[in-house]
Amino acid sequence: MAYVALYRKYRSQSFGEVIGQEAVTTTLQNALKSGRIAHAYLFHGARGCGKTSTARLLARALNCVAQDGPTPTPCGVCRLCVAIRDGYCLDVIEIDAASETGVDNVREKIIENVQYAPGEARYKVYIIDEVHDLSAKAFDALLKTLEEPPPHVVFILATTELHKVPITIRSRCQPFAFKRGDLRDLAASITHVLTSEGCTAEPEAIQALARSAEGSWRDALSLLEQVLAYSDGHVTAATVHRAIGTVGTEMLARVTEILARGQWDETLAIAGELVDSGTDVRQLLTALSSHLRDLMLISAGAKQAALLELGADRLALLAPQAELYSPPTLLAMMGELAKAERELRFTNQHRSLLENTLLRLMPVNIAADADAKPAPRPAASGSAREQPARTPALAATPSPVPKPPLIHAAPPVSAPAELDDEEDDPAEAAEEAGAADISMDADTTVPLFPTAPPALAPTVFPAVASAPASAAQNGHASLLEGPEALETPPAATSDAPKFADEVTLEVIRRAWPRVLKLFKQASPSGGAYLEKAEVLGLEGRTVTLAFADSFSRDRIQNKGRELVEKKLNQGLNTDGYRVLCTLVGDSDGGGGSGVKAPVAPMPAPPGMLDMTTLLDAPAAPVSGSARPGGFDIHDAPPPVAEYRSAAPVPPPAPADPPTRSFLTEALDIFGGVVVNSEPR
Repeated sequence: MAYVALYRKYRSQSFGEVIGQEAVTTTLQNALKSGRIAHAYLFHGARGCGKTSTARLLARALNCVAQDGPTPTPCGVCRLCVAIRDGYCLDVIEIDAASETGVDNVREKIIENVQYAPGEARYKVYIIDEVHDLSAKAFDALLKTLEEPPPHVVFILATTELHKVPITIRSRCQPFAFKRGDLRDLAASITHVLTSEGCTAEPEAIQALARSAEGSWRDALSLLEQVLAYSDGHVTAATVHRAIGTVGTEMLARVTEILARGQWDETLAIAGELVDSGTDVRQLLTALSSHLRDLMLISAGAKQAALLELGADRLALLAPQAELYSPPTLLAMMGELAKAERELRFTNQHRSLLENTLLRLMPVNIAADADAKPAPRPAASGSAREQPARTPALAATPSPVPKPPLIHAAPPVSAPAELDDEEDDPAEAAEEAGAADISMDADTTVPLFPTAPPALAPTVFPAVASAPASAAQNGHASLLEGPEALETPPAATSDAPKFADEVTLEVIRRAWPRVLKLFKQASPSGGAYLEKAEVLGLEGRTVTLAFADSFSRDRIQNKGRELVEKKLNQGLNTDGYRVLCTLVGDSDGGGGSGVKAPVAPMPAPPGMLDMTTLLDAPAAPVSGSARPGGFDIHDAPPPVAEYRSAAPVPPPAPADPPTRSFLTEALDIFGGVVVNSEPR
């Protein structure tokens, strides 16, 4: 007779032999007793936890001929029970969905055959293993048959990935969740198989096999079969570690003690020893993570859970090691191990990875990493008054201002550091804090404009001294007048909230960023056009806006002018102000920005000739004996001092064109004679 694997030889033959799935087996047995048999079941859970075995037990319970009907305790010896157990019953069809995924397979094996009655059994049972591998079309084809099958058909679907099964399939089945086996159940199953096979094993070897199985009964029996083939009938812990490549408890204890001491040289030495011994790095990281988890159970005080999972002997062994670490440190160490397991898939430098991981696991390095992390930022308060203080700006958000005339040019003035203690504009502060309304006490006075800093004394030419202060008449001080021109207007009270007591051109320009922000909130798409506008002038209650291009001007003038006027009055807390749109250069805006003052000529420094005077002066009378083309060389030229001027000379009245040439006039002024150098 051919050899049969242990997991097939010791497959559960009754519901009572299914270990660790009491909730599933109890529900199925009660349903069989009461006759409430569903037409479709869905078994889902991890690998090797008994899904297929339970499906076959259910098929035997439905078709056992030892009873008059379905029974919760099939006999296991009748012809149908034996046929189902050995897999040759024609009425129990097992389908591997991983290899038969198409809609044609579902149509041929299921849809076309369900209409036929079973040949010898009570029920025709379809067991579809790994049902999540069916294609979308196959699920659609199966849907109607699964919803309303004939009364003699029962479907049992099994899957390890429930999330891949469509919800339309899941809603038509009774779901049963199969859980992983714990260490005690796995150890009991391994002990039962060892006893049945006539072998012995150390308790620590059984615990090592149960841990390596990771909750799977099939994996536990497969590993046991491998260890039995390696040993001579008696299984020891060393045999298990050598046969399946796991790490022993003694080695894990050494690693944890070396890490607790924080010695770099010892840590690197133990890492090299583990790699040189042929230990698989992935197995080592997994075993070390499980070991640290056991230590955390003990360190956290969960002694009852640790006693149930580890046993008294292992608990006494790990208790001294658990005192070396705190629960937060162990939690951080397990996080580093999980990170190392992810990195292991993308590198072949296993020695370097293991060394770096063990060095990071030292508690001193764990604490250093925790100290290096930035502290969490405090949550921001919802109140605008509780926001952290910011450095107030010298003025509101700057807006483009037309250049002053050339004669008024002065060096730029920067804000001094002493202005940091001044208060912000209340309207601007309310916008930045996200407040919709500004409520101020009646007695509170907040300056609208901060006091200007001391300006540097500009260099003023004599011709500029009498320039009219037209800028002051437009509502803002000239750059040449100093800080005394910027006066602080009285603040608005809560009864009459105004942006300023008097709306001037400068007030509108300072409030323009706020108006632009309000407009963008109401019309985000139109904000791009309004951004190209500048406040050019103010005439009465009409604000002139100059646009850089005609397209933006037309868009605002034709479609957004009413909204701009609304937001302008809202930003100024006024009403009645209207908007006029124009292009840059078409109008000076009524604010004086488009008018340039005449540039006075510069006076000539002493001792130098004024060429303008020379060219504009009338020709001097000719004295002495005149010669054709110039003066006599003995005649004295006119004194140069007569043509010097300290002030501009107004241009003469238009006269008849001169009859003398320019050369003659130059000779009259400077003297000299014209010499003909050409040969006669």
